Amino acid sequence: MARLGIVNNPFIPSSKMKPRNYLTALLALAAVFLGSAVTSAHAADLQAALSSREAYVGAPIMLHLEVANASSHDEPTLPEVRGLDIQSAGAPSRSTQTTIINGRRTDRTSATYTWRITPRQAGTFEIPPIDLKVDGQIRSTRPMRFVATKSETGDLLFAEITGQQKEIYVGQPLTLTLNLWIKPYHNNEFDLTLSEENMWQMISEGTNWGAFTERMTELAENRQRPGGEEVLRTDSNGQERAYYQYQIEATVYPKKPGQIEVGDLQIVVDYPTRLAKSRDPFGSMFDDDFFGGMSPFGGRDFSPFRRNSLSVVASRPVVAEATVAPIDVKPVPTAGRPADYRGTVGQYQIVTQALPTDVKAGDPITLHIGIRGDGPMELVQAPPLAALPQLTADFKVANEPLAGLVEGDTKLFTTTIRPRREGITEIPAIPLTFFDPAKEAFVTVKSEPIAIHVSKAERLALDSIVGNPSSADRPHDDQASAAPTLDLQNYTRDDALTSSSSQGNWPWMLAMLLPPLAVALAWVVKHHGHLFTNNRSPQEQRIHAARHAIQTAGSPAEVASVANSLAAEIGNGADRAQLDQLLALCDQAAYSGSSDQQLPALKHQAIDLLDQVSRTTVEHRPQAATRMFGRRQMIATACLALAVLAVAVPVGSHFAGQSAQATADHDRVATTTPESQQPALPTLSDQQMAIILAEANTAYQDGRKASADDAAAAKEEFAQAATKYGQLVENGVRNSNLYVNLANAQLQLGATGKAIANYERALDHDPSNWQARNNLSIARSALHGLSNETENATSLGGLLSKSAEQLQSVLPPSVTTTMCASLWLALCGVILGSLVRPSRYWNVASLSVAGLLLVAVGVTNLERLTTADEPDAIVATQTAVLREAPGDQFPAIQSEALKEGEGLDVLKVDGNWVQIQTADGATGWVANPDVELL
Repeated sequence: MARLGIVNNPFIPSSKMKPRNYLTALLALAAVFLGSAVTSAHAADLQAALSSREAYVGAPIMLHLEVANASSHDEPTLPEVRGLDIQSAGAPSRSTQTTIINGRRTDRTSATYTWRITPRQAGTFEIPPIDLKVDGQIRSTRPMRFVATKSETGDLLFAEITGQQKEIYVGQPLTLTLNLWIKPYHNNEFDLTLSEENMWQMISEGTNWGAFTERMTELAENRQRPGGEEVLRTDSNGQERAYYQYQIEATVYPKKPGQIEVGDLQIVVDYPTRLAKSRDPFGSMFDDDFFGGMSPFGGRDFSPFRRNSLSVVASRPVVAEATVAPIDVKPVPTAGRPADYRGTVGQYQIVTQALPTDVKAGDPITLHIGIRGDGPMELVQAPPLAALPQLTADFKVANEPLAGLVEGDTKLFTTTIRPRREGITEIPAIPLTFFDPAKEAFVTVKSEPIAIHVSKAERLALDSIVGNPSSADRPHDDQASAAPTLDLQNYTRDDALTSSSSQGNWPWMLAMLLPPLAVALAWVVKHHGHLFTNNRSPQEQRIHAARHAIQTAGSPAEVASVANSLAAEIGNGADRAQLDQLLALCDQAAYSGSSDQQLPALKHQAIDLLDQVSRTTVEHRPQAATRMFGRRQMIATACLALAVLAVAVPVGSHFAGQSAQATADHDRVATTTPESQQPALPTLSDQQMAIILAEANTAYQDGRKASADDAAAAKEEFAQAATKYGQLVENGVRNSNLYVNLANAQLQLGATGKAIANYERALDHDPSNWQARNNLSIARSALHGLSNETENATSLGGLLSKSAEQLQSVLPPSVTTTMCASLWLALCGVILGSLVRPSRYWNVASLSVAGLLLVAVGVTNLERLTTADEPDAIVATQTAVLREAPGDQFPAIQSEALKEGEGLDVLKVDGNWVQIQTADGATGWVANPDVELL
């Protein structure tokens, strides 16, 4: 008896469907599609049809849905039907048909969707109407009914599942074996018996492998199939028959106690019923098996068929439900179960790794946990780290389940822990508890401890200069006031939510310049009024000329000549008597021979006489002339005032323009940052912003409370506060108080560079913000390792600075600012008064007192009264690198090292990169996240 390999011809209908029924269904389907073709090309149509109204359990039938002449339609979906396995057959097929009848052209386009429907049980099934939106309208198909019958297996197919163990625990690995026995098909006409390989190829695509699906998929991916051998087995009548036996092994992990479950396993074989010779002229293209030379799950067909070879021309599906040997699944015991047990069953090991191992308190440490074992690794859970007191006592641990990555028999977990304080020397051993079914007991294994070094938190380095801003709590002793203190109290009122514009320093510049300009104007008018007026009388002009002549006289005779020329100007008796006495003294000096010794006294007496005559002349001037003099002087004064304003206003406008331009540049630069490329954030309401501010303030205060004992918790709270403050800034809130809040949180996080940038922004919005200026100075000094007591206490500058700081430690910043401005105005007023009514002693005393007070109060406020060359950006990180071009691939400029907190000038912004210039003139490119643009 010859054995030959047989292949199924996919173009010959299976015997499970009678040829007459198949032809009827095909004609019905064609009539449906052709009937829709004669409709108008502009009328959308929706039709559905089944390939057969009769089906066998486990053997699929096809459902076709055609959408014709539609300009648009939704993607169709089929509803679930109990007892049916519905799967899409892939992408829809599209076609275009053009028909011309009697010169009339009709175009028809269609899209046909196909589903494979496999009944899993016998009975009558109904496909409900399919609703689909076509050209904006909902169209529905009619419900479709079909019947499914079960083809009796008889003695053709047997399936049985056995296990290696009779009793196992939930979660314990269990090896199952699926045994298939398929009776070889023998064809009497050709006296042929199909081989085990060809009989395996008869297994239908409609087979549901249940618990063995993963194993069968693995074989298919490796282009393999289970091997079969011919064995003897008793049939239902107790007689031994020849069968092909196939064995498939799979490992399962029971999830609940009771009997073992293998899923919805159903074996379907398209058992041959007739063979015939193939006369297809393209037969050589299909010489291999039904699946294109490969079985459904791998395995090459080496049958010697060629053109005119034998093919399966008829078959019927046979379905086998596998019997399962009794296997008892027991629950994991509850008695003695440890608290950290997480349902792991089997045998396991745990290892840990941490990076970095040298950190500061509160800094993150990445902890890797690896678990290896023989159980279902995808079900293994990480140890409950947050419930381990030996770990949480020294580390801040996230209280959330960890997701792992399975690699073979190992599962990897990654999390972040933070040391709470300095001085911690190791990460303790991490325990893993599992149930060992071999010992029937719970077992705990531990990883090895990891040695680490935890130093003092960077923020805590500022503790020695941290103070309380309230005057009631400020220290007043000499030791406490010897060095400036940080003011880390945040603004909590609603004014932190009120936006303000950036005003720059130009108001302070005007306040400093205008008073001395007014004094200078008064001095010019007093001492050089003749440059602006010409209202002297002829008599006054002669007296003025005589004064000059007397001052330049070289002998008593010349003095007498000048005095005698003014005899006509002297009208009263007293002045006349003084003139006669002067002339007599001049004659006596000329003839006595002692003129050189007496000449200075004679000149002085002559000048006094002229002053007396001058005062008498002014007192007797007509009122019109006096009014004219005052009017002209007023005109000159007004002209000078206008000139001063003409200079001051453009200067102020220049500074204001610089401030506005800086704000505009900041906005322009901000739009080039990666954050701006993201979708716009939703605008927060006033109530939402108030809630966020309250949450930020609460987190900030909690962080300050925890900073003394738990650096990890403190950093977590400060990070939350900084995030929420930043959220308000991103939402458009711009004011000095909010920037100070954000900078304080960043300063305590250790992000000193970012804190410096936000203190700068606070001062840009309010130059009089003493807290921002004070904290900015201290942060810069602490960052660069400088001492705050660089001034020599014995020097005048050091004494004045120390005195001013002590005064400011007692008085609020607003009071010191007001005092500084008031004393400056008072000093200028004193000088102005001395020009109007000179008084030697009063003037000296007033100037001394006002000057000393002004210097004492204003020495540390001088910076706000001047316009400094402010940077465009601040280095925000310790790892910022200056590169030759924008991109990480370009080399770094090794000769230039950027320091955190350093000020930079921005030359250009290119996406995520910024071209900058350092203080010493070096230029290069820095990544945008490494700098804060001001």
